[in-house]
Amino acid sequence: MKKALLVLSMCYAIPSFASDVDFSIGGGYPYFVVPEVSWSNNDSQRWYAKYNLGLDDGFNLGYEQALDDNQHHALGIALGAIGTRDVDTCSEEDDNVGDAFSCIISGLFDDHSVQGAALSYSYNFSGLNARSWRIKFEAGYGRVSVVDKNYASGNVTVSYQF
Repeated sequence: MKKALLVLSMCYAIPSFASDVDFSIGGGYPYFVVPEVSWSNNDSQRWYAKYNLGLDDGFNLGYEQALDDNQHHALGIALGAIGTRDVDTCSEEDDNVGDAFSCIISGLFDDHSVQGAALSYSYNFSGLNARSWRIKFEAGYGRVSVVDKNYASGNVTVSYQF
């Protein structure tokens, strides 16, 4: 009997939590594919986790708060992969033609994610937690571990929330 009550209570709890979880997919620059999961306690705020895949990849966690009654405009903060940076890992002393050619080719794909903190602005066409299109801009400051230096960076993403 206790197990049946536990299962029954879970069946009521799971749908109420699942209705607060949304999924979206988008793309932009420098990340070409951006799947995202978000959850909210109310209509004017949301927490999200996303995976950025493009010139490099990385995870990003963030929070957004709506600014207006229609929840079209939102400001937020984000931590994680906030953009990419083209870092030159080739030596200027490469005298060999093969090494020089290799550096030119690798330079096209030598972007690395900037891991740090960013501020975000998003415009949500039908509201912050509604099914619709969104455009988001993130700009911040962080570290590229390959060269152990700090850089300013950012990204832009257009996505659809389901």
